[in-house]
Amino acid sequence: MPVIFARVDDRLIHGQIVQAWLPELDVDEVLIPCPAARENCVNKNLLRLSLPFEYELTVLDPARCAGYISASKKRIFLLMGSLEDLNPLLEDGLQIRSLNIGGMHFKEGAQKLADNVFLDERDKRTLQILDALGISIETRAVPSSKSVSVKETLQS
Repeated sequence: MPVIFARVDDRLIHGQIVQAWLPELDVDEVLIPCPAARENCVNKNLLRLSLPFEYELTVLDPARCAGYISASKKRIFLLMGSLEDLNPLLEDGLQIRSLNIGGMHFKEGAQKLADNVFLDERDKRTLQILDALGISIETRAVPSSKSVSVKETLQS
């Protein structure tokens, strides 16, 4: 399976990704799904500069991601800015076993789940669907942090 690690982090590429996750994971490429409506908001050149040169960076419309992943021979770190970015990939047949939530910062109507993770009702419904699909969901900032099961937190 080419997706080695899937993470939601609204900051995309930043210090925790570069300094902690990438050295821990054996990946070749960071893939960021970016809906066409938000494509102009994502500065691909700045993301490329933020990523060490040995990793490839691909930013694709989510409608193209599942096909891209299934045809890829690379080991992929799937990095999404929101849970919404994952939905079209799953609808297109992408299968992942686990999802890491690193950062979903405060927004109106959201409740705190963990440090740097705030969920609104839509996010909670999405997580319940992911759980029903058998996808293990955790929140953890860096590999050395304690993993917190989102399922257990949502049920409490």
